[in-house]
Amino acid sequence: MNEENNWKEFSDDISNISKKIKSSIADEENIEDLKNSLKATKESISNSFNDLAQIVENTVKDEEIKEDALNLVNNLKHEMSNIVDTAKEKVLEVLNLNSLEEE
Repeated sequence: MNEENNWKEFSDDISNISKKIKSSIADEENIEDLKNSLKATKESISNSFNDLAQIVENTVKDEEIKEDALNLVNNLKHEMSNIVDTAKEKVLEVLNLNSLEEE
């Protein structure tokens, strides 16, 4: 009877380890999806601001206004890019802290 309990405990341990491995793989896939999503968001923002700059370049005739508008667009583009980068770093920090706590 004791031997059967040992085998059952062994089987339970293997099952638990298997679940943890599957969970870890799923977590890594989710993290990779999140990274890709943030990268796509950053690229989309950059493309939108590039399009806006092109519109300003093609439609505004006054050179001083055009220069100011382009500077504003570029500053906003860089600021939004920095916000996405910061958000990405913060999310990854939290995910790393959570994975350390689980261990």
